[in-house]
Amino acid sequence: MYHFPGEYVTDFCLVQRDNLYHLFHIRGERWTWPVGYRELDLGHATSTDLRDWTPHDPVLPAGPAGAWDESGNWAPDIIEVDGVYYCYYTGSDKNNNQAIGLATSTDLFTWQKHPANPVVKPGDWSDHAVGRDVACRDAMVYHDQARQRYLLYYTATMADNRACMGLAESPDLIHWTDLGPTYIEEDRTYNRLESAYLVPHAGQYYLFYSAKGGPKSKGFAPAAFDHFDIVYLVSDDPTGDWVKPVNHTLLEKWTCASEHPTFDNTTYMFYIIQEEIEGVWGASVLSDPKRIEWLADGTVRIREHLPATVQKQSLVADNTDNLADWVHHGGAWQLVQNEIVAPTSQQAAFLINTLWGRDLSLEVEVLAETGAIASLLVRGNPSAMAGYRISLDFARGVVGFYLHFPDQADRPIQEQRIMLQTGAWHKLKVVVQWKFFEIYVDDNLVIVHDQRIYEDGCFGLHAQGAVKFRQFQAYTMSHAETKLGDWTRRCQPRHLFPSLP
Repeated sequence: MYHFPGEYVTDFCLVQRDNLYHLFHIRGERWTWPVGYRELDLGHATSTDLRDWTPHDPVLPAGPAGAWDESGNWAPDIIEVDGVYYCYYTGSDKNNNQAIGLATSTDLFTWQKHPANPVVKPGDWSDHAVGRDVACRDAMVYHDQARQRYLLYYTATMADNRACMGLAESPDLIHWTDLGPTYIEEDRTYNRLESAYLVPHAGQYYLFYSAKGGPKSKGFAPAAFDHFDIVYLVSDDPTGDWVKPVNHTLLEKWTCASEHPTFDNTTYMFYIIQEEIEGVWGASVLSDPKRIEWLADGTVRIREHLPATVQKQSLVADNTDNLADWVHHGGAWQLVQNEIVAPTSQQAAFLINTLWGRDLSLEVEVLAETGAIASLLVRGNPSAMAGYRISLDFARGVVGFYLHFPDQADRPIQEQRIMLQTGAWHKLKVVVQWKFFEIYVDDNLVIVHDQRIYEDGCFGLHAQGAVKFRQFQAYTMSHAETKLGDWTRRCQPRHLFPSLP
């Protein structure tokens, strides 16, 4: 996760030059969203592994008073041609009328704005006639080599207020022709389609974007949004005829502004994670890299990606640990032929390791019978039983993230429908870094969430009904930021461990 101290990160782009990756992004002051915010230039950072970032001086400040971009520069996208880097960015005037400008560089540190800016504005089909809050932002440029042209996708709004993505084309990256909307969302519960990113693969075009419905500015509660999703479309034509695949929605509720660059034949995924404080979103960070997996049926899924610089450090030795050293609740758990067998009961049972810490990855394979629930526990307490539960509910067909507190019903933080098969093994995984949770089912990322109530604790398993576990792993990543002494302490209350000295 990345943000510069005291700042937040939002809409961004990535570009590779030699053996170095460059990140350019909107930057602003953390925790200022509820009272106003400033996004007057673009942050710049570099990395050798797409995970550790070194900040540099900001670039491309807003224009002078009266300029088309006097109120700020946002949402960059960069393409390199013959050693020149072309950066397309959003600018806005004092009435928040948006347009897309161009700046160029040969070293990615020094930039010159084009004298003919702005170079892209929406056509008469859009809301430009309103004269205030005109949408034209979040540019993404694609080189359509087969047709010897460049295409520029951007966020726009139809004249009748339907959300859409606009499209322009150019032969030279400077002079652009309006092609109208490439996609219009007919569902009026969506009011903007942002951060388009086109990726060609196997003769098809995949258009990723953020589909939102709710307030158009920052500083609102997550519940104020009907939609806050990362989604995608597929077509055999980069200009239209887009189709929603069966898993159209990839992530929902807490992430946006995804980018999907391809470096060295691997297509990655990065996204922005919202941060909540006092009930509203007040800041955001850049995710660590993920990897897009292309499936045989033409759909995609999101896989974890760990650079070679990241080393796993195990906290337990798979299923060979002596379960007698763990805390059992709800009955005795057993280790049978390398499988952890939960007590067979309709009452909740818990198995908790007493190691205490903050950041970790926890994963297990689960075999459950009809109606059962199988869960991972993180940041828990082996006595009071408070903590977080990450669950597969085979009765409801749901993966869930819950706040667990003694003698109270678990509070849902986020749930998502998912296909689960009883009598078959499913893999469940959670990666916890600081206050960010990433949840995977069968190696597919399904939930990302910011949650800060419990800062540290123990880990373990939970079951309700007939459940078996295998291939249990708990480990830290040497690359992760960890507190001093993380996972060197234990939580062993005297009433649970009376024999301790």
